Amino acid sequence: MRKDPSRPNDKDAAPLSLGDRCVLCVGGLTGARNHYRAEIETRSGRFIHHDGGREDNLHRLAPMLAAADIVICASGNISHNAYHLVKSTCKKLGKPCVLVKGTGIASFLDGLGSLAQTGSQAAGLSARGDSLLRRGR
Repeated sequence: MRKDPSRPNDKDAAPLSLGDRCVLCVGGLTGARNHYRAEIETRSGRFIHHDGGREDNLHRLAPMLAAADIVICASGNISHNAYHLVKSTCKKLGKPCVLVKGTGIASFLDGLGSLAQTGSQAAGLSARGDSLLRRGR
């Protein structure tokens, strides 16, 4: 049976639109950074990245958090200081923050998907800066 392109099924549904929101990705795999960027830009978002304190100066993280609309953090791949800074700043500023344990593309996509599942705007989890910890793959 041929698939009718005018009738997408659930698998082919349009991806979550980020509506030109700025998404800060903290941590993750250095080699996957371009994939993270592509996934954000495919969803009409703007991508910025901080490696979580491995090479990027931790002092750069606070202004990046302030500039972001949404934060996705690979919590298992950043320094403890960066982790606490992300959590406390997102809570203080009311930024939607998704913490994922894994560092790969699949975990990153799960984090993006959790934003869609919340149902409150495309920006995410809550106005209080709550976070959601997703299991890694």
